[in-house]
Amino acid sequence: MTNEKPVRSRKIVWIIVGVAIVTTAIVASLFYAMNQPVTPPAPPNAPNVIIWNGTFCNTARNCGYSPTTRNVTSGTTVTWTNNGNTHTVTSCDPSNANSVGCPIHDAGGLDSFDSGMIANGATFSHTFTAKGTYYYYCTLHPWMRGEIIVK
Repeated sequence: MTNEKPVRSRKIVWIIVGVAIVTTAIVASLFYAMNQPVTPPAPPNAPNVIIWNGTFCNTARNCGYSPTTRNVTSGTTVTWTNNGNTHTVTSCDPSNANSVGCPIHDAGGLDSFDSGMIANGATFSHTFTAKGTYYYYCTLHPWMRGEIIVK
């Protein structure tokens, strides 16, 4: 009976060590998966844009707009299709030019637009009537940025 206590203690220690190893492996695997770059989808036919993300949208390597730059003529309607998690399509304007990395020179005179929350599979469209470069981003993921150049 005197040997039961040390044996039980060793079993408990090995169980704790085993749980710690498994937990560390799971956390490391998740961290690795979250930081793997994802290849963006091929851009759709002009003038449309795909909103995409991989398993996690935690960096510009894992989510964005495809293509990031689209050239159109005045009067064109661009449709964004969300193939990822919830995102937005929000124009850069004077109120957010510096806070999210939007170019400050886009702050004057062009149409503003904001899709609000776009769920997976949903779309947002905007007609561009004034010539210029329109910079936009996702308010939920500010590293997601794109531009529409209207000629």
